[in-house]
Amino acid sequence: MDRDISCCIIKDLLPNYVDRLTSEETNNIIENHLKTCSVCSKERDEMMEQVEIEQDTKAKNQSFKQYLSKTKMMYLLKGALLSFGIIGIIVTFIVDLAVNKRLSWSLIVDMGILYSYSVGLTAVMSKKQKGIKAFAVGSILVLPMLHGIEYVININYMTEPVSWFSRYALPITVIWLAILWITVLIKKIIKLNIWNVLGVLLIMTIFGSVLTDSIAQQISVKQVYTSGYEWIDSISYAACALLFFIIGTIRKNRNRLH
Repeated sequence: MDRDISCCIIKDLLPNYVDRLTSEETNNIIENHLKTCSVCSKERDEMMEQVEIEQDTKAKNQSFKQYLSKTKMMYLLKGALLSFGIIGIIVTFIVDLAVNKRLSWSLIVDMGILYSYSVGLTAVMSKKQKGIKAFAVGSILVLPMLHGIEYVININYMTEPVSWFSRYALPITVIWLAILWITVLIKKIIKLNIWNVLGVLLIMTIFGSVLTDSIAQQISVKQVYTSGYEWIDSISYAACALLFFIIGTIRKNRNRLH
């Protein structure tokens, strides 16, 4: 009889014991009883399993709620950004038509808006490698945008069309895109730290700066160096690159030691 009463009492206390609401003295009494009673021990184990299942379910539900909340906020952000962009385009169209009776400068503004939104939305919507994907979209769209700007300017503001895109903008843009992408690929392949990446970028900038001046002035690379102060820029870039390489090497060796 004592055993039955004891088991009944223990079973009444088990829910609080499992939830860790009982005192230390009560815990000792319950645990001493559980050592000799397989029935109560089994019930204790079942209760604890149920508690673990409930806690796991709550954790999953909480995680799912957080995911839904984050997803909802992302959709709201995307919708708001898209709405602002559309409103901006419509407003510029209306103002341009009201003032000039035709679409002129608003086309340039709207191309800039579309370009910015294309890059920004790519970064927001991408789950991985946001920067790389956004940069890729920007690289692809920058040339059509520049060509569109040339077209709008020649149609609306120039008495004689000027083909600056094919002569200047296209080669210069391609050069700098190549420099930036080569730097990105070197970082990805060789796993350089930020200081070494900056050093590589500055070395590439030497070539980019010289070629840009050559194209802009329509002279040879040799003339760029002999007719101006480009050699000073090149030496400055090289010196800064060397400094960054030294810092990058020191940081790399220090990280290895740690």
